[in-house]
Amino acid sequence: MKTQERHIVDVLFVLALFGIFAFSALMLVIIGANVYENTVNDMSDNFDSRTATAYISEKLRQNDLAEGVALESLEGTDALALSQWIGDTEYCTYLYYHEGYLKELFMRKDADLVGDTLGAGQPVMELTSLEMEQVSEQLLSLKLVTAEGAEKSLLLHIHSAQR
Repeated sequence: MKTQERHIVDVLFVLALFGIFAFSALMLVIIGANVYENTVNDMSDNFDSRTATAYISEKLRQNDLAEGVALESLEGTDALALSQWIGDTEYCTYLYYHEGYLKELFMRKDADLVGDTLGAGQPVMELTSLEMEQVSEQLLSLKLVTAEGAEKSLLLHIHSAQR
């Protein structure tokens, strides 16, 4: 009888030990999955905000020529106007926020679009908001919020304004 009780206690001890091991392994997998998910979300937010700021700053650097950078109003919306001459015609690339997207519109400077000019731009990436402000003749401030809610601020120096 005592040996039978001993075997039952041994079996229950092994089953309890196995249950604790299985529960610990399950908790470890759940914690690891949560850490992975948070890391992926943070990386995605960081990528989106850096991509938007890098895109705008690179466009500004490409067009940072004398009188080539200005903050203008395009149908009541702030737009970064990047002018360039191709041959004897002046063209302008407008970067602006419209209907949840950072948009880019390339057109002749003197052209008038019929209808929705803002809607004619090509969506670059999804944003929640974009604010642009000319801080000084040489400094442009950008504040944007990605679709995931990550906020990013950027100060851009306009080199051509020094000349």
